[in-house]
Amino acid sequence: MAVKLSREEQNGIMALVDLAYNLKGGPAQVRQIAKRQRIPQRFLEQIFAKLRQADVVSGKRGPRGGYSLSRDPQEIKLEEVMKALRPRLQEDNKSDTPALANLIDTVWTEIEGSFQSTLREVSLASLC
Repeated sequence: MAVKLSREEQNGIMALVDLAYNLKGGPAQVRQIAKRQRIPQRFLEQIFAKLRQADVVSGKRGPRGGYSLSRDPQEIKLEEVMKALRPRLQEDNKSDTPALANLIDTVWTEIEGSFQSTLREVSLASLC
């Protein structure tokens, strides 16, 4: 069984790797990244809005504006990117949950912990 990334997560990671790889000191425009990575520009703008809110990228308005990484690519880990792009699941703390469901939740929590641990070790720089 494979862990699948959503289209938003996949495109977000590709766009950030593009930013890190093409780092030239100035901000990159969304349309340039969208064209290079073949991502719809409007979709990429939504992704960058989430990444900016999570302080993964910083944005600059104006004719020479665009987005740049908020920190060195070595310091930005995939775990941070995934937290910015993956919707939060609501915790359902029902007391009448069957024991088997609680067991499955416990196992799933362990799996997610291993997944996050792996993401914590992978930086944008290592993907470049």
